[in-house]
Amino acid sequence: MISNTEIALLTAAEERQLARTIEAGVLAEHLLASGERPLRATEAELRALASEGRRAWEHFWLANLRLVWKLAGAESRLTGLNVDELFQEGCVALAGALQRFDGERGRFSTYAVTRIRQHLIEVGAARFGAMELSVSRAVQVRRAHGVRARLDQELGRQTGAEELAAELARPTAWARALLSHRAPVSLDSCDQVGRLADQIGAEPEQRLFASQVRELLALVPTDEAEVLRRRFGLDHVVAETRAEVAARLRVSLSTVRRLEQRGLERLRQVLGRDAAAPGLLAG
Repeated sequence: MISNTEIALLTAAEERQLARTIEAGVLAEHLLASGERPLRATEAELRALASEGRRAWEHFWLANLRLVWKLAGAESRLTGLNVDELFQEGCVALAGALQRFDGERGRFSTYAVTRIRQHLIEVGAARFGAMELSVSRAVQVRRAHGVRARLDQELGRQTGAEELAAELARPTAWARALLSHRAPVSLDSCDQVGRLADQIGAEPEQRLFASQVRELLALVPTDEAEVLRRRFGLDHVVAETRAEVAARLRVSLSTVRRLEQRGLERLRQVLGRDAAAPGLLAG
């Protein structure tokens, strides 16, 4: 992990200069790719501008990682979720904020904090709710767990539903229902699927299972199948987080999430019609 002290915080003037350099680099890359030459610039000059733009983007991104770490830590303390996973998600949101930042309209931190915090809240809600709860209900679960974690620390013991209800000024039954929620088990935690790449060469039943998985993935559109393959470690591919898949495929995190959910739904539909494969890949 990159240390918070490796890259100095940027001044307003440095942010504007880096933003201009990034913009010039993006334009240069477009001209190199398209072959257009509206400007009197050689290919070498355009390549130099593109390289400078990439370095400026990296510098800008690294200089703001301490902001992501601070927001991820706050969300982790509130929800009890893994801070490293939240940090990864925050880095994706940071990249998205940087892509849309206009250096002439104010400081980057003012713009980025809102975007990163909102993304982390959505991630926290999704982790608690998975595909089972509405967003509003998942946010309630997230808040209840955060308040309970704070009370646990203050009291030095596990907080009961009655105490949590009193803290939130809600009925005890409401608090108990939130605390009893458990997200459904996903394919991420399924040993048989998550370690499929290591099992393919083992027992005949495992090879048959791998063959069935490949046949099912062939029924899913290519982009959805690729996301499922990488997310769950299928076909000799190491399982990756959504953030890693987004970076590898050069798409947004929301696109990866959407393709994953579509692909899983298609597989469920296929399996629902196929009585010969009950329960296979049930997510």
